[in-house]
Amino acid sequence: MKAIYARQSVERPDSISIEMQIESCQKLLEPSEEPLVFFDRGFSGTNTNRPGFQQLLNVVKQKQVQAVLVYKLDRISRSLCDFSNMMALFREYDVTLQSVREQFDTHTEIGRMLLHMLMMFAEMEQKTIAGRVRDNYYARALKQMALGGTPPYGYSAAKVKVDGKQTTVWTPLPEEAAQVQEMYRAYGLGHGSIEEIVQQMNEQGSRTRTGQLWSNSTVARILHSPVYVQGNLDSARFLQQSGAILDHTLLEYCAGNGCHAYRSGEKGARKLHIAAGLHPGIVESALWIGVQERLLTRKIGKKNGSGHTSWLQGHVCCGLCGQRCYTRNNGAGAAYTYWVCRGKRLGICRGISGLRSRTVEEAVLPVLTEYAETVLPYAQKKQPERPDPASVELAELEEKMRRIAAEMGEPSAAVPYLRQELESLHRKKCRLEQQLAMQNVPVCAKKTEQSWQRWWNGASMEQRRQAVEILLKEVRIFPDALEICLR
Repeated sequence: MKAIYARQSVERPDSISIEMQIESCQKLLEPSEEPLVFFDRGFSGTNTNRPGFQQLLNVVKQKQVQAVLVYKLDRISRSLCDFSNMMALFREYDVTLQSVREQFDTHTEIGRMLLHMLMMFAEMEQKTIAGRVRDNYYARALKQMALGGTPPYGYSAAKVKVDGKQTTVWTPLPEEAAQVQEMYRAYGLGHGSIEEIVQQMNEQGSRTRTGQLWSNSTVARILHSPVYVQGNLDSARFLQQSGAILDHTLLEYCAGNGCHAYRSGEKGARKLHIAAGLHPGIVESALWIGVQERLLTRKIGKKNGSGHTSWLQGHVCCGLCGQRCYTRNNGAGAAYTYWVCRGKRLGICRGISGLRSRTVEEAVLPVLTEYAETVLPYAQKKQPERPDPASVELAELEEKMRRIAAEMGEPSAAVPYLRQELESLHRKKCRLEQQLAMQNVPVCAKKTEQSWQRWWNGASMEQRRQAVEILLKEVRIFPDALEICLR
């Protein structure tokens, strides 16, 4: 008995369909012959885990066929190594391979040599195609276009024209976008772990786009993704400082747009690239950054203290020496707690005497409440404000200074010139910082969202600490003042 195998990776008008391949192979058979037919639709020739191909190998091992017919060699394999392994199996079971397009006899030495040469060309063609696909992939990223494939959860694909050419841009799907925002809320400001979020979503009847139950890995992938961030200068600098390569200038990440992430380079040394997208982000920047930092905290085991007595634990530091502060009660009665500078305990600072933790909390809470209004709505409909040009210039200047400082660490005759350049950049940095300081104006108090107040009043200590992790960088305490640094 003979077998026919056909494969088509992508259906295109100019490609040979599976039906046409099978029909061409049947012309090599006698009219009375009834072959076994195996085919794979939507699989690459470099993938050996094709269902139809594996079924063909099984019938070969069961000695049910004596010959395999294909329309063309690259239909059955595009890898020389995989093809050699397959032919070794065919020889073991005395099975011949016939091709409609290439004529040869695999029983002869010349036939086997010709077969290997043809497979070498097929493999080279596959690698050439893969190279063109990668080049197109990177070119699309540089033009801020969607990189192809299925849109991420929360978005659908829409056709638009960019620079006169039609391309695909992602647009938010309201129901899915709301689900993504809920994940970020639950993980960022709520008390939930990824496992608890998954369990709650599945119990509520929420399902993935394909109708499957949510899994930890699926939710974690969404929480890690920069696709969803409402981009601004803070999120762009966060991505830059995390080690990613930004493909565009900082300003192009600051229009409330999400990002595309991809990797380039050889295996083992692949670098993460972040390209600014054209699609709108659906998660507010401060919340997205806070979630990333919490995810990072899980990895590196960061410790900010237990926080049993104050929700500010881990965020308060001494303004005199920079050391972290911790809380201590006032003795036997334990009527109140106060902040103690670690530097004082180490003998390097005179410390801040008698500053009660409640006093600091009462000073910080109104600031957090006001700032929370920009975080609670999650993906506000209004367009985020464009960053001040001086802020963008300062961020780019700091990155340039960092690179120069790294170069100065290597032995080079150019070190004196690099030092001069670094000093010049430092003077420019000081001028920009002064300019930005003069532009800052006090924030006017405004009516607080009742939803935030209700949530805060009913939140546990752990929930409050997680909210502070999202909103607050640190609080610096001085003998007669507080300095509150928001994210």
